Amino acid sequence: MIMFENLLFQEHALEQLVSLAKEKKVPPALLFVGPAGSGKLTAALECARVLSCEKEAEWNCECTQCRCHRNLMHPDLLLFGPREFAQETIVTGEYLIGKPGLTSYYAFVRSIRKLLKRFDSVLWQGEEARLSKAIPSIETCEELIQEISELVLKKKNHALTVAVENAINAAAGLESLVPDGIPVFMIRNMISWAVLAPSAKTKMIIIQNADAANESARNAMLKILEEPPETVRFILTSSRRAAVIATILSRSRLISFDSRTGDQAREIISRLFHVDEDLQNINSISVFFQNKSPYPPKVATRDAALFIGALLGKTMKENPGLSGKYAIELASMAQCENVSALSILRQVSDKTNAFGAKNSRFANSFLVFMRAVSQHLAYIAADPSSSPSLIMYVDRLFSKLREMNMQYRTLNRSPELMLEAFADILGEQYESRI
Repeated sequence: MIMFENLLFQEHALEQLVSLAKEKKVPPALLFVGPAGSGKLTAALECARVLSCEKEAEWNCECTQCRCHRNLMHPDLLLFGPREFAQETIVTGEYLIGKPGLTSYYAFVRSIRKLLKRFDSVLWQGEEARLSKAIPSIETCEELIQEISELVLKKKNHALTVAVENAINAAAGLESLVPDGIPVFMIRNMISWAVLAPSAKTKMIIIQNADAANESARNAMLKILEEPPETVRFILTSSRRAAVIATILSRSRLISFDSRTGDQAREIISRLFHVDEDLQNINSISVFFQNKSPYPPKVATRDAALFIGALLGKTMKENPGLSGKYAIELASMAQCENVSALSILRQVSDKTNAFGAKNSRFANSFLVFMRAVSQHLAYIAADPSSSPSLIMYVDRLFSKLREMNMQYRTLNRSPELMLEAFADILGEQYESRI
């Protein structure tokens, strides 16, 4: 019996999963822990296929259940939680454009469907108003998947390139609507769905980055993990074992995924995506994906550092009580670059085509920038040299960020308007470039 062939360079995890599957002893809850890009989701999706197979779970099994799972269209599968690599659609899209065929088409469609699964109507019951913002992009993606399938078969490569680009843009718009954490309403809807009978043998619930759940969501999750239905299996994934609460750890079978070496990462990238570019400077799958982002986190991190540094530099001059080693480093960086907080905001807006307003490829850039800002603020708050008054000021900024994030996600306010609101803190005028 050959299974989990697509899980590469994870011999220890592979051995455990194959043993559990062959002996039909897969426990109600599994916890996959390992670095981003270590194959946790790949293994989880394959586990779902194996448990549903009508035959012997061979890798190329053509039973109805396996075909549905390989296309990520099985009605017994739920997949949600924060994504690890939003750039996967870009990477697989480039693969399909560069080497059109059924293999590259399959890789691209799976990357799109991993995203679409986050918007399964089951998960959004009672939250239809929030889901409505995503429906146009969802429908566009579905239509383009069908169109791309026909173009691949007819070998119309020029039209295929246009359709793939359109699908990537539609997916980028959806990426910005994926919840940062794991909302409690999704957990509750998942529980209501889980207790219903499966359409086949087993329902599979995969929760990526389960450690991102807040206290309410964790408490709701624990209730069903304590007494799971016999026909349901849970797979939780996390890149931070220490962040998973003890009660979830105690109710799950832990399977660890190892870090891959640079050579292993490069081989996986070459085998899965057939890239022609030089990979010598790529030492991990995470770095490869991040480099494919239209607004890479590395760039966002530097922009956010200059923004916070300029903001602090001005404020610290006005209030000498604000002090701290990391804050001073950021302020010095901004001073050396001779930038203001508002000039940085305008530069970021220009880099990202008005935060995606002029190019949907950048639709997620506002959140990428805000996450980078939050990370620097967290470093300042954790710096033991930060003065109490500085920490209070940072708390105020955090509060503003949370408010902006909520308004952006739930009230559909534009990023440019959000930044105008942020500029109010500076007592200055932010001029929109839209």
